[in-house]
Amino acid sequence: RKQAPPIGAEETRKSNKAAECQLGKEVRELGSTWFADLGPPFGVMYCIKCQCVPVQKKRRVIGKVHCRNIKHECPKPSCDEPVLHPGRCCKVCPSDLNSPDVITDIATLPQPAEEDDKNYKYYASVMTGASDVATGRYSFHKKSLYFSFFASSRPYSIQFLDTSGNILEEQDLGSGSVYQNATDKICGVWRRIPREYRRMIREEKLVASLLWPDKRNVTGQIYRYRTLSTEMYTALLQGRSDMPGSGGTAIISVSTTAPSIHILAVVTGLFTKQDANDAPLSFLLHTRDGNTVVIDEIVRVEKASPELNIVELSAAVTSSELRMLSRGKLRLSISSRNNGGGVKVLEGIVGPRAVCETFQALLTHQAQGDNSAGLAWLYVGREGKLHYHVRIERVSRPVIIGLVTERRLLELEDLSPGLTSNGWTNGTLDAPAAKHLELLYSGELGVNVATKSSSSVIRGRLAPRFTASPVDSPAPLLLSSPGTSLSAIAWIDVDIECNLHYEVEMSEQGTEYSLYLSQVPMEVPGAPINRRFLESGGQSGRMEGSLLGLLPHELSSLQAGVVHLELQPTHHHQPLLRARWPQVIMPETCLPQPTDNELHFRSDAAARDVNGETASPCYHGDRFHEDGSQWRSLQDHCTVCHCSNGRVGCEPVVCAPIPSTCELVLPPTGQLCCPTCSNATQLEVVPHGDMKGCHMAGQYFAPGSMWHPYLPPNGFDTCTLCSCHAGTLKVTCPRVDCPPLDCDERVSVRPDKRACCRVCPSSLPQPSQRPPSSRESLREEEATDEQIAEEILATGGCKYPVGGPYRNGQEWHPRLYSHGELKCVKCRCKDGKVKCERKRCNKWSCNDECCAAQCKRRRRNIRRHH
Repeated sequence: RKQAPPIGAEETRKSNKAAECQLGKEVRELGSTWFADLGPPFGVMYCIKCQCVPVQKKRRVIGKVHCRNIKHECPKPSCDEPVLHPGRCCKVCPSDLNSPDVITDIATLPQPAEEDDKNYKYYASVMTGASDVATGRYSFHKKSLYFSFFASSRPYSIQFLDTSGNILEEQDLGSGSVYQNATDKICGVWRRIPREYRRMIREEKLVASLLWPDKRNVTGQIYRYRTLSTEMYTALLQGRSDMPGSGGTAIISVSTTAPSIHILAVVTGLFTKQDANDAPLSFLLHTRDGNTVVIDEIVRVEKASPELNIVELSAAVTSSELRMLSRGKLRLSISSRNNGGGVKVLEGIVGPRAVCETFQALLTHQAQGDNSAGLAWLYVGREGKLHYHVRIERVSRPVIIGLVTERRLLELEDLSPGLTSNGWTNGTLDAPAAKHLELLYSGELGVNVATKSSSSVIRGRLAPRFTASPVDSPAPLLLSSPGTSLSAIAWIDVDIECNLHYEVEMSEQGTEYSLYLSQVPMEVPGAPINRRFLESGGQSGRMEGSLLGLLPHELSSLQAGVVHLELQPTHHHQPLLRARWPQVIMPETCLPQPTDNELHFRSDAAARDVNGETASPCYHGDRFHEDGSQWRSLQDHCTVCHCSNGRVGCEPVVCAPIPSTCELVLPPTGQLCCPTCSNATQLEVVPHGDMKGCHMAGQYFAPGSMWHPYLPPNGFDTCTLCSCHAGTLKVTCPRVDCPPLDCDERVSVRPDKRACCRVCPSSLPQPSQRPPSSRESLREEEATDEQIAEEILATGGCKYPVGGPYRNGQEWHPRLYSHGELKCVKCRCKDGKVKCERKRCNKWSCNDECCAAQCKRRRRNIRRHH
């Protein structure tokens, strides 16, 4: 019986329907067309044309698959002998150009040139509500929109809408990752944006909205601003409680060559409709305590609007003021004075820019033949501090790990004091100076590892990565091996929608690789490996993608097992690089519910039985065993076990009978489990390669020994006696010879389930009749009856509701409480199964009481027809 989900969990588990079409694990973009692929044995149906069309469902726009048969739409051929080409539905002539069975998928069309333009990749928004304010940053990358937010508190959901209020995309934001909690940012990505929606973003017709559980929300339209590409600092501007709907953001850029600050402020709620044009706006940049003022200027707004106002300001500053800015010690206040003399103020702390980004470096060797490797990643925290993580492998100690400028290897910071024995160093640095932060954002900083003998053993440039799944995971993986110069850094993660995402950066280019995700239940000998193919490619040095449609039991298996990421050349079968995924963290909503909490596991190498079911391995004795295999137990060598469909069965060894010609019987000693005959060539059980003998089902038998074969899943076959010939070392397994029967074989029965030979029912002992006895003797007889019943069932007898149990081969008339004994029905017990049949009647058996009613019905039918 399924259990109801906890109260309040329904909305969390509900997957928000995206504006795209998903067929199994294949995703189609809105507006795309394709031919239906039914899989084997049918394949692609070229006369069935499908399209992903947008459908309005209340306020939400979702994708829906619409398929139709286009065979009747085929045009009439213009020639007498049209040809049906492979992959086509319509017969065409050489001169025919237009045909409905030729489609161009929208995903394959060339992208507009402006999408590759840097000016069309960065957007921002000011989002306001009744009591809250937020600011967002948006960046395009490969049809995906990465978003970042600063908000007064963390929301639970984000929506993207058109200007009419229709919901185009909705995502749950979760509780936040390590990075998001350390930076106070809200990060995510909208993947596979349809072409029409990308056009809406370029035309500034998209709206973003953040929602809270208590029905609060903030909304703002997404616009493009030219200074976003050089933004270094951000300020979220908030008004007083008596200024609902007001807020703003400041996009701050810095020049360090000639120290100056450029501020682009986007504010709303400072002006009313009554305010005249050329309204003054006061800018005040000062320390938090107000003792030091960096900027105090008034800017005139030509067209003051009650909605958004964009104001720019540039000012020269000193190096010490830039240092205060980088350390988060400055506050920006923007105020306006209306016609009535009232003052409205928006203010906020200036901090790191509101972009979710991580800077990573793959540390590669600088000398030929060196197989040292490493990785580094860092990010800017909420106070402007640098949080760094570095891992090195196969580098001789002592080492110096430094944050350096990439051009001249000028060391800015020493990262090696916290280096541990396993090659990790983690820590936090004070907020970098503005000029160093400028170098970091422009990709001019790196991490260098030096030793006493070399100034640069391994080095790598820090490159920015948008921080969303998978880069939002706790840590990346380092794939390296002593036998190769190739190394790689990989991010892998499962998002809140239960999709697996990965990004891999390799140290070399030009070779095609295959990426796999392998998993074993535990790292023990013989453990079955489940390998899932992810992607082939990597000629450019990068591989990234997603694995959609993972089932809950698959994700639960990944979390419960040991998972590795493997990289191998496409035309080789052995992994070249391999790294363990140590922190497999799954969202609770992706795991099976309590009623479905079973571990499903399938190995690619597992065989299938005749019914097509997958054979599962078994875990026993600190290792895995293949399905169908048998082995001696490590705890008791006189116990034989087997694996059948994932279940282990064990049974003590059944000894073969000693021949009557044996002169002296010796008790079992050493590794022998059964008594032996002194005049037979019985040897101790030894490893296979040390002494000659016979082998059967993976087990060793000494020359001259005799045994019953073990046949899973039934156990030892006591009706077969195998022997190992002492001279030829050949195994023979004859079955027991049974005596001839005195009755028909069809009525013969087995005395018990393991009996080798059948017997006639007349030779079975009949149940004894017992005379009435006193009450005390009845108790003894009741116990005796229970023992007799157990013996009857053990020898192939049958249970029956009334009158049972019955012996094997016994016949009787069944009894019903309402009708008594049924004389016309006879039941028979055979090998533990009851079979009941009604007496068969012929045409002329009208005098038989069992057939009289049937005979009368037959006569009435004859009269009606005549």
